[in-house]
Amino acid sequence: MQVKGLTEQQLRDAAAEVGVDLDCDHINPSWWCRVKVLPLVTDEMRTPSGYRKKGEAGDAKYQRESQFNGHRVHAVCWHGFRDFFRACFKRNPDALFKTAMATWCGSDDFERRYQDTGMKNVGSMMQPALACDVCRCPERGEV
Repeated sequence: MQVKGLTEQQLRDAAAEVGVDLDCDHINPSWWCRVKVLPLVTDEMRTPSGYRKKGEAGDAKYQRESQFNGHRVHAVCWHGFRDFFRACFKRNPDALFKTAMATWCGSDDFERRYQDTGMKNVGSMMQPALACDVCRCPERGEV
């Protein structure tokens, strides 16, 4: 996604607040920068050889799963993005975000429209899946 209006520290503080990790490139609040929101994987979630543990023991907070087979993928679910955006907007209510699902022009715009994105199909035409359903978090299926 692309972000404008937040410093790297503000983004990292928001990520820490909600329990996700970030991959940031070219952070400068005066122009667009690229940010990836990722699951925060801790050592407790890994086997001694470094692989993710099977089942819930290897799941991160806001763990996304494949829309096709239910396997864990290295991505944050829709609920995690929602909470991350809210944490960012606490730091700058006028921040801008461009994602594959929507462009958010500030906190008011986000709060007015974010629920619509939870009902978007992220699967295929043959195997549709709603964005709010492809996760392992306690809010699965809720918008």
